[in-house]
Amino acid sequence: MRKKKIILPDIDEYDFPYKFYKCWWSDICSSSNWDSLNHLKKSKPAVCITMGWLINTSNNKFVFIGDINFNDDGTINEGGNSTVIPKSNILKLKEIKNI
Repeated sequence: MRKKKIILPDIDEYDFPYKFYKCWWSDICSSSNWDSLNHLKKSKPAVCITMGWLINTSNNKFVFIGDINFNDDGTINEGGNSTVIPKSNILKLKEIKNI
């Protein structure tokens, strides 16, 4: 049997003008375990990394998506794997070029 050759679509910067970022941010940590008060006093928020296309920065939030899918004609259809981070939680942003 012959396999049908798949034509892989790619991102057109005019059709999808968003930049790709690595974002360090602070998140809440919690636990339902019993622990000493001295140990709990030393608790810290988690430092997280999200990577994706930054599609919105309005209303005190950053909206990233990590995935996109395509229409049959190769144009971008939808974004997925979204993460919304409050601007106040952002520690650092670094644009990733040449993805």
